[in-house]
Amino acid sequence: MRVYIAAAACIATAVALPADAQEATRLDRIVISAGKEKVAIETPQSVSVVDQEDLEAAQPTTIGDVLTDLPGVKAIGSERVLGESFNIRGIGSLGSADENRLIVRVDGATKFHEQYRMGSFFSDPELYKGVEVLRGPASSTLYGSGALGGVIDVTTKDAADYLKGDDKYAFRQKFEAHDNESGFLTSSIFAARPVDDLDLLGAFNYRRAGEYEDGDGNAVTGSDFEAPSGLLKGTYRFGADKEHKLRASYQHWETEDKNDNYSQTNTSLNFGYIDREVRDQTAVLSYGYTPANNPLIDLEVYGSYSNTEVDQYNSTLKNTSTSQLFQDTFYAYETWQARVENTASFSGQSYENHLITGVSTAFQTRTADTPVSTVSTTGGIDFHPGGETEQYGVYVQDELVLWDKLTLIPGIRLDHQSITPSSSVSFSQDSVENTALSPKLAAHYQLNPNWGVFGSVSYTERLPVLDELFDANSGNLNLDPEQSFNVEGGVAASFRDIALDSDAFTAKTTLFRNEVENLIERENTRATFYNVGQAEIVGVEFEASYESTYFFSRAAYTMIRGENTETDEDLNSIPADELVLTLGGRLPEQDLSFGWRGVFAAGQDKVSGTTLTTNGYTVHNLFASWKPSEGVMEGTEVRFGVENLLDKNYREHLSGDNAAGRTFRITLARQF
Repeated sequence: MRVYIAAAACIATAVALPADAQEATRLDRIVISAGKEKVAIETPQSVSVVDQEDLEAAQPTTIGDVLTDLPGVKAIGSERVLGESFNIRGIGSLGSADENRLIVRVDGATKFHEQYRMGSFFSDPELYKGVEVLRGPASSTLYGSGALGGVIDVTTKDAADYLKGDDKYAFRQKFEAHDNESGFLTSSIFAARPVDDLDLLGAFNYRRAGEYEDGDGNAVTGSDFEAPSGLLKGTYRFGADKEHKLRASYQHWETEDKNDNYSQTNTSLNFGYIDREVRDQTAVLSYGYTPANNPLIDLEVYGSYSNTEVDQYNSTLKNTSTSQLFQDTFYAYETWQARVENTASFSGQSYENHLITGVSTAFQTRTADTPVSTVSTTGGIDFHPGGETEQYGVYVQDELVLWDKLTLIPGIRLDHQSITPSSSVSFSQDSVENTALSPKLAAHYQLNPNWGVFGSVSYTERLPVLDELFDANSGNLNLDPEQSFNVEGGVAASFRDIALDSDAFTAKTTLFRNEVENLIERENTRATFYNVGQAEIVGVEFEASYESTYFFSRAAYTMIRGENTETDEDLNSIPADELVLTLGGRLPEQDLSFGWRGVFAAGQDKVSGTTLTTNGYTVHNLFASWKPSEGVMEGTEVRFGVENLLDKNYREHLSGDNAAGRTFRITLARQF
């Protein structure tokens, strides 16, 4: 009940406040992933923007630590670095191909990994400077069919983030430590501008931690790790008006675990222990051309390479089990992508228009190789078939702004996919081809300087993937694509100079209804995949922010309901209702900021089958930072945080393990 009362109070506050415009708040941040750059609150879609300051303040171990308290977003699985995946708007659950229902990108490269009892995203948050989360299937128009839940778009750091004024070089050293897990991070960043218009960045991180303890002092086995990571990035602008832009980047993350838990998504000792080496690589090369005298051309030619590898061996059950799970196996997802996109802009007396057109292609090779033996006579893994997936897409999206009040965004995308299994797969059909359509129409109307309304209608199709088609025990060559029809709408408010000079308040409430037909599921891991009718997910998301010179606050509330309308059973991928409140203060003359963040989660008993219910909980966190802006300490940064202040023992509903108990964190950083 506390959750609903607090949420109602937040919404009532959004309605009650008065006034005008000046200082940016959380919802005023620029969104670059939804088409033409625009302010988040004026985007006709539910969007959250996480910037560099948010990432630093969170002192995260994984990227999920930053995202999990955003409205409609959850990190799921476990807090182990190899056990984390994502859920958006109740879509995303481990072990059922749900990673195909979300799109996760790093610098424009789509990332994907799916493996039994493993997470889907392996990296270090210290590599990144920003994250945008676009909720709902409307994102499919620009990013690809099948984004039933939405898109997580992550951006790596740039040299320009550290070079100030005429600086040619900059070096930043950061140390971070936390007591629960005995965790430690060292991060070194070198930025250079050796000649005008050439920015270079090199970053190296090393992070390690022991097994963390929950609120009752019990260690979560297999949560210890050590992982180095690095980033190389360069940007060069050239031409008379610097209209050409060339960008190249490469990032690398790896870890090596000896005698670690086989199951990383939750604690399950039935699977024994195993040695693993995990490597994740992303390389990007892009060219941009934006002539100053031709608004019809804003061109990007983009190419990327992504490879996620898991080499596992020495299972403690290898010699006692006949399951292929425990054989020495090399898993990999290697993806080449290319995209050509142009934005043509033109305007008149009462309108402006931005037309985005593009074509894309992706080629992915999925590998699951094991030595030929009596357990695997083909050298492949039956339940994790290898193969190749080719995808080609063409899309167009138009953004028309009329009278500086009405924004209309129609768009449509067509994707064609071909999947060919590897030679180790024993199926009679060589390949399967499918086509998906993703149209949408979104609108935003600014009623007055303070209030706006928005809404969208979108449709997308998720095409069957390798597991669902060619799994030796469960594959079905006759699957139809899943179909998602989503309707959402809401109201946005923005006020300035409310009680103090240059203070600001923004809020955005979104209601949505997503119907998914032809759901692809199976009764158990050996049953055949099949299309099982229809599911319905409805919900409300609320996000608000207040900023002033001396005080700030934020609120994020999520309530989602979902059921299989064929069986009237609750969907097990629905998170608990949650309210996150942040209250903080600033002492500008002392360069200090501090605050409290509370997480209020309701119990979740809307489950079906053998899924366990979870109890509600309240967690309190404290934070403080000191960033001198002048004097000999300028460039220094000190942060202190306490998570789970009261050492509460609890489990998030979509997590496989208890959360960490009380954790003290400290960060020391200095830029030279």
